[in-house]
Formats: sequence, C-alpha cells, structure tokens
Amino acid sequence: MDQKTWEWQRTIDAETFIISTARELLPHAFVREAFATEAMFWAHPVSDETLRAMLDNSCTLGLYKVDKDEQKTPIGMARMVTDYTTLAYLTDVYLQDAYRNLGLGKWIIHCCREVVLEMKDLRFMVLLTGSEKAQKLYRRELGMSLLDGREQALTCMGARRTRLADAAASAHDGPGAAEA
Repeated sequence: MDQKTWEWQRTIDAETFIISTARELLPHAFVREAFATEAMFWAHPVSDETLRAMLDNSCTLGLYKVDKDEQKTPIGMARMVTDYTTLAYLTDVYLQDAYRNLGLGKWIIHCCREVVLEMKDLRFMVLLTGSEKAQKLYRRELGMSLLDGREQALTCMGARRTRLADAAASAHDGPGAAEA
C-alpha cells in the first residue's frame, strides 16, 4: 500500500536533522543494530525477511543527521503499526545515546502525532511501556492515559506467542471447544 511520505527538518547547534517516513532512507542494518541494543530491551534482531515484512507493514519515521554533503546518517526511529485510518500502535522508539538531550526524542514523538492527527477516523493511538518516565512523556506529549478501566472504559490485554499457542491447544482439547 502506497502511503504519503512525511518529512520534517530541524537545525540544532548548526547541525541539521531530518525525520522522514521514506522507506528507502532507513537502512535495515540500522534497525537490526537498534534492536540489538539494551535501549530496545523488548526487541531482538530478526531475519531479513521478517524485518522487511515488519517495515513494509508499518509507518516508520527515521531520524537522520544530515552532513554538509547532504549525506543522511540514521540516528533514531519510531515505528507505528497502523491502518492509516483508525488505529496507530506506537512501538520501537529509539535514539542513539550520543543524540539524547537535544530534544530529538520529543521531536520524533511530535512528528508521530502529526501523522496520526491526519487520520480523520482515528479511534486510538496506543503503545505499551513499563517505564514511568516514558508514561509521563507520552501523557505530556501525546495526551495519553492509562487504559486500566479507570481513565478509559477499556482494558488493555495481550498475549505472547507461547500463550497464544497454549490457548489454541486448550481450545481444541477442552469441553466447549466448539464454542466461540
């Protein structure tokens, strides 16, 4: 599915940075290296085929430092799994340590917000985080709240692959297995 390409530019201390959703700009090697860092403890490097499918089915914002020869070096990213209409799941937000404390992390979150705000029928932008610091950031920058049944009439649920397989096995074996 062809989607609009968004791009933003910012200069900080005479250094130029861009954020772009252009898929051809973000090297797969950069994503693989980011997934291998402790900063992305929830992720791990994946096969080339899996990585290609993941990126092809996401809106990924690459953050690049631009040198004087217009060469773009990737330094960060944020990925949204989305249908570009009703739902956006923000995940895999990453910024190299050397570029922290310049406001670039907040900037990439603002750019994600701009993309999502163009979705006129958006029901939810969601994310998962265990970090209280990140929760404060996303509350402030995106207006997010906990989906715990108190602030929203929703419950956030999830299952890892092993639990899905266990559920599938028990659904076929137990009484009422034919019930939906």
